[in-house]
Amino acid sequence: MTSKPLPSLIAVIDVGTHKTASLLGQIIDGKARMLSFSERRTDGVVKGTVTDLERLTQCVHEVVNDIERGSGRAVEQVYLSLSGPAAEGERVKGFVAVPAHDGKVTAKDVSDAIQSAKRLEPPAGRATILYMRQPTMLDNRPVSNPVGMAGKRLEVNFWRVTMEEGNMRMRVGMVNGMSIKVRDFILASHAAACATASDADKQGVLVIDMGAGTTDWILYYKEHILCAGSIPVGGEHLTNDLSVALRISRETAEDLKLRFGSAMHRENDVNQTIWKDGDKGVGDQQFNRGTITQVLSLRYQETIEFVRKDVLRRLEAIFPGHAVKLDQNMIPSGVILTGGSASLADAAEAVQVVTGLSARVGIPNFENESLRKPEYAGVVGLMTAAITDAPPPVRRPRGLLDQLKELFRL
Repeated sequence: MTSKPLPSLIAVIDVGTHKTASLLGQIIDGKARMLSFSERRTDGVVKGTVTDLERLTQCVHEVVNDIERGSGRAVEQVYLSLSGPAAEGERVKGFVAVPAHDGKVTAKDVSDAIQSAKRLEPPAGRATILYMRQPTMLDNRPVSNPVGMAGKRLEVNFWRVTMEEGNMRMRVGMVNGMSIKVRDFILASHAAACATASDADKQGVLVIDMGAGTTDWILYYKEHILCAGSIPVGGEHLTNDLSVALRISRETAEDLKLRFGSAMHRENDVNQTIWKDGDKGVGDQQFNRGTITQVLSLRYQETIEFVRKDVLRRLEAIFPGHAVKLDQNMIPSGVILTGGSASLADAAEAVQVVTGLSARVGIPNFENESLRKPEYAGVVGLMTAAITDAPPPVRRPRGLLDQLKELFRL
């Protein structure tokens, strides 16, 4: 996030493979009061990749128009989510040899180390979108604030998120076409974590945000982002597998998944017969629940295994030559599962079986009860992240006229 004063109104847009959600909030004493919310079916996105810009732009314009009508306020700038394969992350470092004769670190030393990290060019054809702070090291020891401490070598670390330049321009242009500015980008997995994970959780927690087309994840350690990634597999793949296995339409497969599916296959499932409509009349379809849970559990647990391997791969790149384990010592708070696919029955149990870690479904902490569902962790978390990562607002005295204007929205 960049250091910009926090506005009194914050609009966020979370673009997913199946749905695009937008939220407008008024900031009062550092907290958001929801003014309006919109949700539309996403068009033009497949597995997190934009395939039809015109259709996606129309969808984004619709959710913005919705929240403007619902609130009676004009949106001037928005925060956009970043997710899927378009957003690629890597660790970058900056170093400074502490120059003071007494070895004490100054604010300038920290600034120089930060600039050293940010001078590293991204891969050709990609643009840097985000710098997310990681632990600062002084003589290989993590410190929260090195200023005034004595040492020889200062190191700052960031998790840098980059995007292909054309893709970035496309996303910005999509919003600019409404005469609205993109205030900032926020990593979708970070947003989901902001909505569901506490500061205590972030001492060591893996947040997995399983949407329709992609599964994004982020790992926190000692309250800092250690690494993040994305797998191009999500809930729609479960639906497709079930559609093929049972030779039924995707619509029917989605309905069966939601009503009778599970991320765990149990022996007793094979003894259960279910009916699509439930009336056993002409045209009703009969299925074996064991087949449904077997197909879904295989894909679900395979997806979590992909995430586990991706986390280990990135950790091994960060700590070469060290044996890295995903266990309770490193991740004491276990796994928090969010996204639409987190609502599948027994999802947390399946994650626990695959990872060996404790797991729970994350419910966003928000004033509006209708958004307290795992599928809304992203859009709620965007609002939370925008407030949390920005500097506190500068309060200025207001006269009576200004107060009346605010009260009556003049």
